[in-house]
Amino acid sequence: MNWTFSIPAILIFILLLAFSMISLASFLRLFLGFRKLEEKETRMNCFPKEPSEDELDLFFSPLERTTHWFPTIASLAMLLGLLGTVIGINTAFGEMEAQKKVSLEVLAGGIKDALNTTIAGLLVAIPSLFFHRIIENKIRYLSELIAKDHTKTE
Repeated sequence: MNWTFSIPAILIFILLLAFSMISLASFLRLFLGFRKLEEKETRMNCFPKEPSEDELDLFFSPLERTTHWFPTIASLAMLLGLLGTVIGINTAFGEMEAQKKVSLEVLAGGIKDALNTTIAGLLVAIPSLFFHRIIENKIRYLSELIAKDHTKTE
């Protein structure tokens, strides 16, 4: 298999790698931080009395702001994959025009770049959306736990 890619495809791969690292690092930071909040003692230290809706919103607001980056990363990754597709197809047609002939060998390089950037974009977007859903559910679960802590003690 030929592992050579065009310069635009390489740049897109680098951006997608950066997005995937940001997405994974953010997910791990949030998810591991939530493990501490799952301990009742930690929750009771953070909220010694029953929190109001505003206090919970204020507490979870920075976490939710971070969470909103996951769909943004997913959208950007899909768009970068699409950009790679368009560039790859454009390259393939440019090669055909330059060589003044249509053949599989002429099309192969551009089509390969198009498909690989699309695949890479989806490989970043899908986990990012999955991470977003996991973190959203975790925030909801923790806010329910905090509310339950104080309804049981009263």
